[in-house]
Amino acid sequence: MIKWLVYTLFRMLPPKERLRISTWRFKAMREMFYRETRLDVAKKGLRNSETLLERLDTLEERHRRRKNLSWLAFQKIAQRMRAGDDFAMAMKPFIPNDEFVLLELASESPRDDAAIRGLELAEMAAHAKGVLSTTTSMQMAYPAFLLVYLYAFCVLFGSEILPATLDVQPLENWSSFGQFIYAFDTFCADYWWLTSSVVAGLILGYFQTLKRWTGKFRNKVDAMPLMWRNRRDLRAALLIVSLAGLFDSGLTLRAALDKLMRSADPWMRWHLRQMSTRLTANPDKPMQAMDTGIFSEMTIDILTDAAGRDQFVESVKSLGHSSLDRVVDAVRRNAKITHYVLLAVAVLV
Repeated sequence: MIKWLVYTLFRMLPPKERLRISTWRFKAMREMFYRETRLDVAKKGLRNSETLLERLDTLEERHRRRKNLSWLAFQKIAQRMRAGDDFAMAMKPFIPNDEFVLLELASESPRDDAAIRGLELAEMAAHAKGVLSTTTSMQMAYPAFLLVYLYAFCVLFGSEILPATLDVQPLENWSSFGQFIYAFDTFCADYWWLTSSVVAGLILGYFQTLKRWTGKFRNKVDAMPLMWRNRRDLRAALLIVSLAGLFDSGLTLRAALDKLMRSADPWMRWHLRQMSTRLTANPDKPMQAMDTGIFSEMTIDILTDAAGRDQFVESVKSLGHSSLDRVVDAVRRNAKITHYVLLAVAVLV
């Protein structure tokens, strides 16, 4: 009943809103789509566009019949392929940029094994993002809830309870700490619109800074046990995976950086430009070019040692196979630290 109601409301939305919602639902299931497409490529080859279109039509019909909201995304991908786009370009509006680079690698490679590798890396990236997003959200949920809960109590006490106590004991007889609590709670109550806007602005600002805030000070914040570090570790692992896939296809470090820069967000583009500038200054020292603050000390040590053995490219390829598993474990540990830091802030507040 609920699913039927949601689907009915979905069909009533304007076309752009329906596509936006369908894209959101498609992103949630793209890992499975990558896996099944990889198996199709292994069996029939990536150049068999009829097979891919047949699969997209099948998935569209299946999800439409089940009233799943993702059917429209499959329909649009198939329409873009019939209009002349290759598989990667048809997928571009519906997936993150780093995964598009890997799918573009799969589409451009003349070898089916490289295409399979690109799809496998995209599948690994989608899986890691899902796991880390859930992990980070769970670790941050309780401190965030506690902060909102305490803020609501401040408004309640400032508007109802504390003013009533003035009839029993005047404010000038309160202790200094009590007067501070009274001033803070009444300010939250009297200017609830301002304090609520500040809280909402901080939350919005955090999400805005993830992709747009760059520079050396951002690197220092990324290294702290705060919410930004988990994001940095994930993006660094995905960068290693992308580089591994590009190296597999025969690209040099310079060409790989240029290719990644074209579809990167401002934060990643800043790091890639730093790497490119350093590589221009010292073309025989790729490890120094990579050390821009995006990678953890462990990753830097592994790449530095490999560069000393003239095995830099091989080391990146090796990390590309295993870095996501390791970073999942690392982010889980870091998320616990972030959880306790935020919990301590909430308790102090």
